[in-house]
Amino acid sequence: MKKLLLFLLLALTTNAINAQSSCANAVVLSANGNYTSPAITGTYANNCYTSTTTGGGGTLYANWYSFTPTATGEVTLTSNLTTNLAPLSIDTKVSIFTGTCNALVCYDYNDDTSGTNYLSTLSFPVVANTTYYIAWDNYWDAAGFNFTFTYTANSCVRPYYVNALTNLTTTSASVSWEASVSNPSQYNIEYGLTGFTQGSGMVVNASGLSYDFNGLTASAIYDFYVRSNCGGTQSAWNGPFSLILAKSCPYNATFDTNADLGGWTTDGDGTSYGLGTTAANAQGGSGQYWIFNTNTTAVSNNWLFTPPVLLTAGETLTTKFWVRCATSRSMRLTVGTDNTIAAQTTQIWANTAILNSTYAQITAPTFVAPSTGLYYFGFNDISAASAVATLRLDTINMTSVLGTNEFLNSKFAIYPNPANDFITLSNTDNIIVKSISMTDLNGRVVKQVSYSDASNIQVNVADLASGMYLMNITSDQGTATKKVVKN
Repeated sequence: MKKLLLFLLLALTTNAINAQSSCANAVVLSANGNYTSPAITGTYANNCYTSTTTGGGGTLYANWYSFTPTATGEVTLTSNLTTNLAPLSIDTKVSIFTGTCNALVCYDYNDDTSGTNYLSTLSFPVVANTTYYIAWDNYWDAAGFNFTFTYTANSCVRPYYVNALTNLTTTSASVSWEASVSNPSQYNIEYGLTGFTQGSGMVVNASGLSYDFNGLTASAIYDFYVRSNCGGTQSAWNGPFSLILAKSCPYNATFDTNADLGGWTTDGDGTSYGLGTTAANAQGGSGQYWIFNTNTTAVSNNWLFTPPVLLTAGETLTTKFWVRCATSRSMRLTVGTDNTIAAQTTQIWANTAILNSTYAQITAPTFVAPSTGLYYFGFNDISAASAVATLRLDTINMTSVLGTNEFLNSKFAIYPNPANDFITLSNTDNIIVKSISMTDLNGRVVKQVSYSDASNIQVNVADLASGMYLMNITSDQGTATKKVVKN
């Protein structure tokens, strides 16, 4: 639980400056060093965080600082100092703004350094002669605290903001990022299987703000780093970022290793949930497991989402999992096209009275994919409020049977794949191809060609952008779909 305790003056040399009560009266930070912020009492701005009251329902306030660099570079703010740690347990939250005090624009923000450290650390790029406003607020804690400010001038600044992956498949993905404030002509990317040591990975170049990964190990987890290449100099690397490829069936997760945990995400009402590490309490008596703890004041609404699972149209999926609880609990299994609560629109299974003092395996009803694409499955604890009780979830297994057109798919061969200019489609059963159409992962038809009594054809893909496509084949024996990667 977030805690509020008194603040302590920094034992080290500290710039004792009282932050002002509004953006217009912000204290100017003119030197690197340690600063003391008093109790937070100034005007709050919710451009970054949309809250209208504190976490405890009180009035929001903020203390304000500003910084205007004379050269492009990077700033680091941190309240993660020993003087703010337990037993003091100060809890900070900071927002960075650009624009003017009458028209503030959210630039960056940070709440917690980690899931167990409620202090703040934030680094961000800055441009010469632009004013950056810094607001520490009282959402969790109104007590005074200490922070350090560090500005480093740098002509070659790393790209800071990397976007979510797109065009995700089991072997490929696209990554993009916002331009570095240095506007270099080229960026470098280093990548490798998760946990690789930097310097031993594959380094590739990108002339724009994105890069397409192709030909990766199926369903694996990669790490990657990005940096600016400014010609004679290169920036520091930013990363690692995770590249978690889509899973395909059969898929098994036990929560025992980082590979098992990769791509799993959570959401919910904020009550306790997470990994159980007492091996004897795991299914099978070893390893780790997932815990849902009942909300003691309201109906639970905690979620555990799978990584993306790539299914083809008509693919029939069966999910099996093990549960254990000593008191009656409620849970359901849902599916959607994203790992968000709003996207989980289809319920596959539900049980409002689970009661198993030892682990029991549950087999959910099958789910038939209505179309080819990525699906996320959600385990949702919906137990009624009660005294503390635990629902354990472990060893999730997903298997599938391909749709009826998959037999026909196996009759066709495509090569090369990935391809640069042409793709050959062939079969040994004299199946007559009537037409092909190619769609991108957003469902847009990007190429369509008709044929007359052809069993082996060649398709020109030189005009297509790099990425993954679905080749939909219409033949005299039915329809088939093949995945195609264009380099």
